[in-house]
Amino acid sequence: MVKKVTLLLLGLTALVASSVWAEDAVIARKAAQSLVLGIEALSDNRLVAVGERGHVLVSEDQGKSWKQVPSPTQATLTAVTFVNDKVGYAVGHEQVIIKTTDGGNSWQLQYHQEQDLDYPALLDVWFHDENHGVATGAYGLYLMTEDGGKTWEFVPLDDLEDPEFGLPHFYSFDFDKKNKRLYMAGEIGSIAVSEDLGKSWKALPSPYEGSFFRVKVTEAGTVHAMGLRGNLFRSADGGQTWKEIDTGSTASINDVVNVTATKLVYVCSDGVILVSNNDGLSVVKHQRKDRSALSSAVKVDDFKVVLGGEKGLFNADDNGLSNP
Repeated sequence: MVKKVTLLLLGLTALVASSVWAEDAVIARKAAQSLVLGIEALSDNRLVAVGERGHVLVSEDQGKSWKQVPSPTQATLTAVTFVNDKVGYAVGHEQVIIKTTDGGNSWQLQYHQEQDLDYPALLDVWFHDENHGVATGAYGLYLMTEDGGKTWEFVPLDDLEDPEFGLPHFYSFDFDKKNKRLYMAGEIGSIAVSEDLGKSWKALPSPYEGSFFRVKVTEAGTVHAMGLRGNLFRSADGGQTWKEIDTGSTASINDVVNVTATKLVYVCSDGVILVSNNDGLSVVKHQRKDRSALSSAVKVDDFKVVLGGEKGLFNADDNGLSNP
């Protein structure tokens, strides 16, 4: 079966390797209005966002204004995570991994693998502490570090390989802090769990055969898997059984954020925002006028959400986000 690499934001979009990993990102006047694929919030009102052409942007006022900072690559960056307020990592195309130790102000190239076209992109990264982290991406690509990213080891995911399809693309991690379980989700309905911080994985029962772009453990402790054509599923037992949630939308769901303990905001393609007041048991659809694709969201205040997507970074207008 022919595989297609699916970009987290845009659905079926080919990720073509190029020779830009080693070139510093160009400081662009409109970087904050270009494609953003990941945002992370730190505890000091600081936000860090990453996106196309190696762009890294920092806000020190909860997303009211943004400044592009130097980045050691022009490869598209797909995800960003922070271990604490200083140490963070971003991953992207050509298996690029970059690291910051000063809260996102400066970055160093840690890893890339331009020549290995079988694995053209990393799509998410997660760290348990400053030393132990994992990254995943296209065609089952899976890397692990135990020394703070100084070295990365390729780890085969043979137990997750589909007999017909082969290894799927994996798009997303999320960690259940209470139960110490790491989840990973991807295409062909792939959902897996690790009980040892990513060293080994076990496939979970899947409620459908399409792509999951995001897996999320909510503050209420439920697991949500979301993806193509508005498909959304919720599990209250750690992924053993799933309930399908009617979203009233065919827009692909790319991210979700807890606004309160039980209030969730899902962001989607076509400018769709889904809001739930009951931990995802039901959702209300809102449509942004510009209909631009949304890729990521982060909470920065009681009911304030900053969005990233096709047209860059901006604060969400109300769209049902305020407290009822």
